[in-house]
Amino acid sequence: MKVDVLDRSKYLKGLLVLSKKDNYLSQKEREILKQVGKTLGFEKRFLESAINDLMVNEYLTEEPPKFSDKYVAESFIKNGILLATSDRKLDKQEASYLWNVALINNISKDEFLKMLADFGKFEEDEQLLNEIIGVENVA
Repeated sequence: MKVDVLDRSKYLKGLLVLSKKDNYLSQKEREILKQVGKTLGFEKRFLESAINDLMVNEYLTEEPPKFSDKYVAESFIKNGILLATSDRKLDKQEASYLWNVALINNISKDEFLKMLADFGKFEEDEQLLNEIIGVENVA
């Protein structure tokens, strides 16, 4: 699938915003951001600069990205889940941001929950998901 320049930019920016949500950027998160950025076609020095300046970048808006294609949005959410859970914990702010991306891109609650379940992040985070999107009795 070919992703246009605007969607690639939104994709990277959205992942940068997501990685900033828990106020901690792990080495694993850095690696994921670099790999996804490289796949999207961003230059290595640009990526390193964006990642290194992430926590002090005042120009990163919190608005969830609206993509031109649902498949790009689904890919973003899957990469977002991978990024958000790379520290083995799904943070409330991260989960909320991903849910808002799903909403703005017309991804249903069931589709979103399936994406989380595919990463094994569902039952253990039931209380968190209930707070964010109203999920109860998951099992």
